[in-house]
Parts: sequence; structure tokens; C-alpha cells
Amino acid sequence: MAVIGGDGTFHAVIQDLVYTDTAAALLPAGSGNDLARMFGLTKNPHTFVEGLLSKNPELIDVLKVNNSVGLTVSGIGLDAYIAGQEDRAFYKKMLHKLGAGSFSYKLSALSSTIRYKPFRSVVTIDQDQYISDRTWMIASGNTSLYGGGLVICPYAHPIDGVADITLVHTVSRSRLLFRLFPLLIKGDPLLHTGVTYKKGKSIMVQTSRPVPVMIDGEVIGMTPAAISIQEKAMHLIITT
Repeated sequence: MAVIGGDGTFHAVIQDLVYTDTAAALLPAGSGNDLARMFGLTKNPHTFVEGLLSKNPELIDVLKVNNSVGLTVSGIGLDAYIAGQEDRAFYKKMLHKLGAGSFSYKLSALSSTIRYKPFRSVVTIDQDQYISDRTWMIASGNTSLYGGGLVICPYAHPIDGVADITLVHTVSRSRLLFRLFPLLIKGDPLLHTGVTYKKGKSIMVQTSRPVPVMIDGEVIGMTPAAISIQEKAMHLIITT
């Protein structure tokens, strides 16, 4: 199945393709295009068609979040709130037309972080539990990128059979804005106090108040959230 669009469009299409023999391929035409960045997908239609005809599908892992599946990153808390704000932002379409679609997320991140309130979380990763009274966001990655190129799960890989979890907690609002987000934009790992990296196959997230949950940049509901890695669950034709 050939899909022309962005991560959100591909997310909608693959809901019925997991654990089937149907292979999918993406010609990137969205604003963020994180899936295209991760796999090095071509934007050239001619090269795309050649790849469809010549390349064999590859089996990759899929991230399941409650009743949805996705290929990139699930975000809970601030990052999901940003995704929701960006989707409604008046500047998103304008920036996409100007070829600066990834800048839309950065604008929404700045305005959202200024007013977002952290929350208490209990995160269970396989058999281990992590509790934080001041949580900003919890990202679970099948791949490393979201938000138009932000490296939130730097060690994630879509064929290793585990999800990479990034917990951002116990940091001040100013540090989040002026230290951590600039590092994300540069693509550097967040090696700072208040940022914890973990790996696991099964993640359960409970929060002190309902907070938004997203996957592949699409908000799909509110917490609690059950997240799991589905190994080699989908056929993807990687057209480079």
C-alpha cells in the first residue's frame, strides 16, 4: 500500500495493517516527516515508485498505546499537549506551505511550556516502578524522533524489540525552556538531572490528573496509558 502524506496520515492507515501481510510505503508530504527522517525516505516520486517495484518489505516493531498503534514516539504530558496545540495552530498550514513545517512544533512548544503545569506520575516499566511528584512528560520511542526532528529517545531503534523511555521530571520551567529544549533541537541526548532514560517492553503510566496521550504526533486520548512494543509486527517498504 502506497501512502502520500505525513506521519499523521500514515498513522491512520497502519491501524489495520499490523500483523497482516500487507506492506506499506510512505512518500513524505507532511509538516513534521519524522518517519521519513528516521528511515531516510525519499521525497522524489520517481525514486519512490522505483523503490516500490524493486525493494522487499522489512519487518519492523510497532508501538501499541492503549487501542492505537504507531511507528515513532508516544508522548504523555507536555509533549502531547504541544502536539494538540500545534494541530490547532493558525500558523501550521502557513509554515508548511513555506517549507518550514518543523518550525510549527517549536513555536507551539514555546507557548505551551510557558503555561503547562507538571503532574505526579507513576510509571511502571516491566517490573520496575518510577514515581515523580513533578513530571513534565513521558516519551516512549520505537524510533528516536518526534516534533519535526527533535531527538527525544536518542537510543531507540525500530527493530530491537524494546521501547526507549524518556522521563522528564523535577526540572524547573526555565531549565526546560532554555536548557533542555535547545538540546532537543540540536539532537543532543538530555544528560541532565531530571531526565531519566529507560528501556522496556511494557509500560504503564498513571497520573494524578488526566493528561493527554499522543502517538505519531496524533493525540489519541488521556491517561492512564498502557504501552507495549509489538515485535516485527508490520511490513514496511523503505524507499530511499
